[in-house]
Parts: sequence; C-alpha cells; structure tokens
Amino acid sequence: MSSGSARAVALALVANGGIAVSKFGVFLLTGSSSLLTEAIHSTADCINQALLFLGMRQGAKPATAKHPLGHGQAAFVASFLVALLLFSVGGLYSLVEGLHKIRHPEQPHQLGWAVALLVFAIGLEGWSLRGALRAAGPERRGRSLLRYLRQSSSTELVVVLAEDIAALLGLLFALAAVLLTLVTGNPVWDGIGSVAIGLLLIAVAGFVGVEVTSLLLNEAPPLALRAALRAAVDEDPAVDRVLNLVAVLVGSDRLMVALQVKFRDQPSGTALVAAINALERRLHERFPQIQHLFVEPDEA
Repeated sequence: MSSGSARAVALALVANGGIAVSKFGVFLLTGSSSLLTEAIHSTADCINQALLFLGMRQGAKPATAKHPLGHGQAAFVASFLVALLLFSVGGLYSLVEGLHKIRHPEQPHQLGWAVALLVFAIGLEGWSLRGALRAAGPERRGRSLLRYLRQSSSTELVVVLAEDIAALLGLLFALAAVLLTLVTGNPVWDGIGSVAIGLLLIAVAGFVGVEVTSLLLNEAPPLALRAALRAAVDEDPAVDRVLNLVAVLVGSDRLMVALQVKFRDQPSGTALVAAINALERRLHERFPQIQHLFVEPDEA
C-alpha cells in the first residue's frame, strides 16, 4: 500500500472516530435527529476505513499459485463493501429516521451544544479532506476532482475523498437544519436535515459503487496511458509495429499488460528472445505500475 493512501485513511479514521463519539454525546443532550444520523454516519465511516485498511493489506500480498496475478483487487472488493455500507447503514437509516421525524416531530433541546459540535466537526472533516487531497495530488496531476475520482484506480483514496466530501456536506446540512430549528422553533427542519443527509449518502454510495464495479470487471486504464504504452513499444528499435495491446487494472495503480508485437527480422531465435527481454525491461522501467507483462511475437 502507498504511504500516501495509508496516511489518508488513517487521518479519516482518527477524524471520524473523534467526531462519532462527540456526536453521540451531544445527541444524548439535545435529542436532535440530524445529530443522530450524523453520528451513525461517522460510525459507518470508521467501519469503512477499517475495511479499507484490511483491503490494502490484503492487496499488498504477493502473487501465489492460487492467485497468480496477486491480490491487488482485494482493495476493490473492500471499496465495494464500503459503498454498500454507506448506502445501507448511512443513507437508508438517515432517510428513514428523517421521514419519521417529519411525520412525528419532536422538539430537540440545548441546540447550542449541537451548533458548537457541528462547527468543531466541520473543522476536523476539513482537516481530513485536506490530507486526502494532498495524498491524491501526485496522481491527480492537475485533473479536475471529478475526473480524478472517475479515472483513478487508487480506490482507497477515491473512497476516502468521496466519504470526506459527503461528510463535510452532511455536516453543513445538519448545521443548517439545527440553525433553522433553533431560529424557527419548528422541529420538522431537523427531520428535513436527516432526509437531505440520507439522500446525499445514497448518491455518494451509488457513485462509488458504479466506479468500483467497473474496476472489478477488469477495467482498462485511461486512454492516455494506453496510448503512452503503445508509443513506448513502437519506439523500440527492434519492433516493427504493435499488433494488439491489452491492459487491465489488477489493483490500485497496478497493471497487467499483454502485447502482440511484430518484431523486425532477427538473425536467430536467441536474438529475438533478447529483443523481447530488452523491450520488457524498458517498459518496466518506464511504467513501474506494470506488475505483469506478456509479450507475444507474431506476424501481421
């Protein structure tokens, strides 16, 4: 696992753990529905980060006879489970709780504590999001955040970023709901805040689930990387042309590449083997994310 990804997950775990404990405590004081759903959201996020750590550790295991391409997709499986948890535990519960509070409103109390906690939690989540953005910086390379989230194979970073953004927006929704309840005296706003948080979490879970499912179904790397791979092979002096190139993501920033190549005439079979080995060596040096490389010499 990369140190940047591990640090981003650790920051998110620390932030969400502290926030979850605080939210449950203030919920017991105020009885706010928005705070209860936010507390459950933060608890689910803590479980999610633990799952991500487990997936990253599994993904770092070397290849075995049973898993010849390694365990890199364990991180994808963990991220998919996170999306399911975010949807079921976080989103659906918040939605159901909010609808219940709208139909049967209960007046929360001591909302000043809730406002203070939410402001504190927004600061912690902002700190966690800043750390995740810094960890993603080297891979992001100037791309928009949405484009990075859709194209990155570092699922642990994608999930942490998505969770942090959802958490920050959810806290803002909760703060708005609590302030409106405090100003108007109408407890229905508290339930509306819970519904808004639930819909937000379901949307984020759906986005993460779709993106990770594509990776689990052997998604190809971005077109620009495939073009760079093809260009690097074409530049080799022993290569006449590339007949076929297949590249598949087999883990976070890990590739399996299979090439069908027409080589220039070689004086012997030994010389052809040497040309293949030299090509593989150059590709590994230029693209360190290639974990498995297969080169098949062929005719057009």
